[in-house]
Amino acid sequence: MTPFLIVLGMLAFWQVTPGYRARQLNAEGAALVQAGRFADAEGKFRQAVEADPADLDAAVNLGVAIFRQGRFAESIPWFEKGAGARPSDPAVHNDLAQAYVRTGRPHDAAIEEARACDLDPHNAVYVRYLGDMLVEANDRPGAEKQLRRAVHMDPRSADARLSLARLYVKEDRHGEAAENYQASLQLNPRQPDARRELGELDATGGDYAAAEREFKAAIALDPRGPSLHQDLGSALLKSGDAAAAQAELRIATQLDPSLGPAHRDLGLALRDQGRLQDAIGEFRRAADLMPNDSAIHYMLSQTLRRAGQTQDAAAETAVAERLSQREKQAPLLVAYGNQAVALAEQGNNQEALARIKQALAIDSEDAATQFDYAIVLRHLGRYDDSVAALRKVLARQPDMPAAYYQLGYDDFSKGQLAEAVTAFTRAAHLIPGNADVHNGLGVSLAAAGDIAAGKSEIELARRLDPKAKRYQENLDCLSRKMSGCRLHP
Repeated sequence: MTPFLIVLGMLAFWQVTPGYRARQLNAEGAALVQAGRFADAEGKFRQAVEADPADLDAAVNLGVAIFRQGRFAESIPWFEKGAGARPSDPAVHNDLAQAYVRTGRPHDAAIEEARACDLDPHNAVYVRYLGDMLVEANDRPGAEKQLRRAVHMDPRSADARLSLARLYVKEDRHGEAAENYQASLQLNPRQPDARRELGELDATGGDYAAAEREFKAAIALDPRGPSLHQDLGSALLKSGDAAAAQAELRIATQLDPSLGPAHRDLGLALRDQGRLQDAIGEFRRAADLMPNDSAIHYMLSQTLRRAGQTQDAAAETAVAERLSQREKQAPLLVAYGNQAVALAEQGNNQEALARIKQALAIDSEDAATQFDYAIVLRHLGRYDDSVAALRKVLARQPDMPAAYYQLGYDDFSKGQLAEAVTAFTRAAHLIPGNADVHNGLGVSLAAAGDIAAGKSEIELARRLDPKAKRYQENLDCLSRKMSGCRLHP
């Protein structure tokens, strides 16, 4: 989806006012966008904004021109300006959502796309985009609901079926995925990506003959797609046709010399034909392109050993074993983090700290590990350190609701009530149906002196989760004007 372009006709009067000049430049920029000259269009829109800073059409169109050049983060302020000034314009909210999702902010994207859907409830395309964004935000039940809704709204939409198929692949629901790929291709047979993905699904199920058919059909639609030739070559290799595989894989590496998997599989095909030195060359290229792939280094070491190059083989084996050990530690990273949080919540704080340090020793930059570290630090009462860890998390995932909730909790515990309100407000924006977030916001507002607003938020929390005793206790505390009691976020 490319952002919506606002095109206005020029006014029929002679005097050259700033507004008239801005509209003239805006129209010229719009024509350049239609011609695909986005950099030139950007220049016209910038001149229009300078001529009349109040011209929202020019501001949004400037965002469009920047977006179309792939500078997604730069487009966001212009779309935000448009969405703020035109809250009832669904197209601008959609533009903003498209920019957010391309800059790693899927939760913000889903919120903006949901607004577009509310404003234009019969737009099946917006509903499909919302489903895709919920997939990115890891809300798969919500994504399925929206994608099914998109299919219901527009049964002839090949794109909606394709999005649903991709969701089912992620959930390992391969039968439903295949059904939706096939439905999408019946609606629009000229989709090389859909053909390729269906072929990959066939290959996953071991049906290499079906996979080959789909890859060949994809290549017929896009002969210069390097990944398509690589996929076909890999399927041919797995079905035992090394010569045919070699031909396809060579095409793939010629079309894209940086395609590591194609070099890897070409190395396998050459090795199967006994061409060891040629295979070694391809494995070395694959290792240069994919240096952290342990399997490639194992393949290279085995081939070197077969070629009698034992010293080089030993060196590659050492690399492969080191990388393999790191790969094996990845599940430990998650396990250590989960165990550390569980220990902290049980009051075993020192054990929790020891366990989270084991996780940090594996990967100190992992966002999920830093988040778990922040929770452990909070249980230890080290709120400043917890906040620092959460800031690291948000630097990598700027729309992570749980991080804002924990940040609000830490700020409240430190007595920094304005900061707590800001953090809880951001969390409530991202997950408006979460009772704990509204309780945290209400407690912070009340402690900061805004009793009415605080009470309203805590009452909302109680409506969302009537069984949570903490919310009623907080309301009771407010009724006593916080005398002889404490508010709990």
